[in-house]
Amino acid sequence: MTLASSPREPEGRHRPPLHLPHYRAPFVEAMRRFVLKYATFSGRAGRAEYWWVGLVQFLLPFVIQGVTGVLTGDWSEVDGQSLSSAPNVVLFVIYLATAVPTLALTWRRLHDVNRSGLWTFVILVPFLGWIAFLAFLLLGPRPEGARFDRSPVVTSY
Repeated sequence: MTLASSPREPEGRHRPPLHLPHYRAPFVEAMRRFVLKYATFSGRAGRAEYWWVGLVQFLLPFVIQGVTGVLTGDWSEVDGQSLSSAPNVVLFVIYLATAVPTLALTWRRLHDVNRSGLWTFVILVPFLGWIAFLAFLLLGPRPEGARFDRSPVVTSY
C-alpha cells in the first residue's frame, strides 16, 4: 500500500479527489495531501488542509526542544535560525525541505478564497501586509475559487 492508496473508506466517509480541496480534512489526510501535492500550485486547499500543516510547523521546534532536553539535558532554544547546534540544524533542514510544499499549499489556500497565489507576497508589506495575508487565510471558501481547479479533459472521437 502506498500513500496514494488506502484501504476502503469507512461508511459515510468521502475522500475527494486530490485535485479538489478537502474541507474539514482530518489531520492524517491533511498531512497526506501536503506530501502528495509537494509542488502543486494549481487547484485549491481547504482551511483544514492549511491549518493542520501550520500547526505541525508551529509545534515542531517545541517537540525538537523537548526531545533534545529529555535526551541530553540541553534545554537551549531551538529556532532553526542559527546552525550552532544539532537540533537547530535538524529544524533548519526540515523547514528547508518543506519550503516549496508550504508555499504551494499557501498558494492553493489563496485560490480557495478566489485570490491569486501572488497575494502571498503581500506579506512583504510591513505590518498591514501580514494582517491582510492572515485575513485571506482565515476566509471561508468561495465558489468563484473553482476557476483555479484543473479543467476537465475533453476527448473527441
